[in-house]
Amino acid sequence: MKLVLKIRKILFRIAFPNKYNSEKYTSYLKSKGVEVGEGTYFFDPISTQIDVNRPYLLSIGKYCKITKDTQILTHDYSSSVFRLANGGTTVTSAKKTVIGDNVFIGIRTIILPGAIIGDNVIIGAGAVVSGNVPSNVVVAGNPAKVITDLNTHAEKRQSKLLSEAVFYANEYLKATGSYPEIGQMGDFYPLYYSGDLDGLRNLGVNVRANGDDAMSFARDLEHNQPKFNNYDEFIDYVKNLE
Repeated sequence: MKLVLKIRKILFRIAFPNKYNSEKYTSYLKSKGVEVGEGTYFFDPISTQIDVNRPYLLSIGKYCKITKDTQILTHDYSSSVFRLANGGTTVTSAKKTVIGDNVFIGIRTIILPGAIIGDNVIIGAGAVVSGNVPSNVVVAGNPAKVITDLNTHAEKRQSKLLSEAVFYANEYLKATGSYPEIGQMGDFYPLYYSGDLDGLRNLGVNVRANGDDAMSFARDLEHNQPKFNNYDEFIDYVKNLE
């Protein structure tokens, strides 16, 4: 089995030499002239389509999270319609596409030429982004529009963290007949863990920090003030709610 997996990995790298992982894709984009900041992560480079026809017209900031089927454009050939309809020559255009720092780009997002996206932005799945997007907002839709500011969204998510952790634990119980182990609770660990990153991983938690500042992530984890002293205390809390 290990040999088969190794062969598959080799064949995958041969088939997709510039896209077999995020690091390789980032290097490829930089070699073409695209600006890509530190820590930016491509979750599925194979399905990601970044227009390198005009690489000098694209800037991607630091610690961006770019998910599956994202398309980022730097040119637009639709102006060719003008020439055929009205005669004369093609009327082209040139606009820089800029993605700021710490931007999450949801699955199947399309970012059109000339879009200027600020820092600390969440872009909802399937959005079509054009024009200017300010910093510290959440946008979604086609065309993408601001639906809330980042602080309001963060406060909303924080207020639901415990109730949704309880919900998840109970749904797991219904499906399996037992409560989840700490590793099976995924990203709910801020409720019951504070300490070093290796300690959390040793407990079986698959810590996701792709597209994040690793040092800052680890530091915040060490200074976290969880609601519960440990995971067992959290599970006891869930059981007592029944």
